[in-house]
Amino acid sequence: MSATLGIRREDKNRWEQRVPLTPQHVLELKKKHGVETFIQPSNIRVFSEEEYRKVGAHVQDSLTPSSVVFAVKEIPVDFFERGKTYIFFSHTIKGQKHNMPILKKMMELNCTLIDYEKIVDRSGKRLVFFGRFAGLAGMVDTLWIFGQRVQWEKIKTPLSEIKQTIKYKDLDDIKKHIAAVGKKIETNGLPISLTPLIIGFAGYGHVSIGAQEILDGLPVKEIKPEEIESIYKNPSNKVIYKVVFKEEHMVEPVAPGKKFDLQDYYNHPENYRPVFERYIPYLSILMNCIYWSAQYPHLLTKT
Repeated sequence: MSATLGIRREDKNRWEQRVPLTPQHVLELKKKHGVETFIQPSNIRVFSEEEYRKVGAHVQDSLTPSSVVFAVKEIPVDFFERGKTYIFFSHTIKGQKHNMPILKKMMELNCTLIDYEKIVDRSGKRLVFFGRFAGLAGMVDTLWIFGQRVQWEKIKTPLSEIKQTIKYKDLDDIKKHIAAVGKKIETNGLPISLTPLIIGFAGYGHVSIGAQEILDGLPVKEIKPEEIESIYKNPSNKVIYKVVFKEEHMVEPVAPGKKFDLQDYYNHPENYRPVFERYIPYLSILMNCIYWSAQYPHLLTKT
């Protein structure tokens, strides 16, 4: 009997077009390893059902023939079948309360969970993670939300013309529209009530790079964290200020007189405390592009 795998339709969000395996992947698995693929039909998936049929996949609602089932987002608790293996982002590894029923059900049915978040290389580095595309979409949607917010406040700005990511055809369409909005800001400026418009990026990895790629389509001037206060006193309304925060801007050593050391912070985060709140009064938008785990200080706290 040949190996079988299933691909579940994504239905958590009405805009979810992603799929864990492309038609090319399905074809390669069949040719090289004799794997049969069963895929649920979907009207929103980025690849059509016909594209999967052409490479030999079986398009049907039931994934019962599959011993391994792939998905992207969380799977409903009533979907699991006893003894099967499921591969998806479960969002349970940090003990997320809202998804504990998923984990409990899988344990009851003796299922195997392979979570993308726990796929690592020999050094423990994650191989599947939020990256450039998360930053691209996150920045577009953040600018859209910001534009809608200021419009609700009766403030007129070209930023209100920016749409949700799902409303654009593709990345080129996004960048063209962002550039057009940027031209209007360059020509007419931003309202004084929004000036200076300072957007902070916590982190400088793949997500941050993707987010900055979108923002850089607008008239942007990058500044250093230590320049924020002076910019705030003498700003321009024809640029958007961008500032990227690194670890040394987010925390400081608890011990008096001790200098920040990045490797020491990684090894002994308990010896550092958060100081990021000093920048918050100056920021119009904060893009949180860092991965946080419990041993590190919080970026911000309620008190």
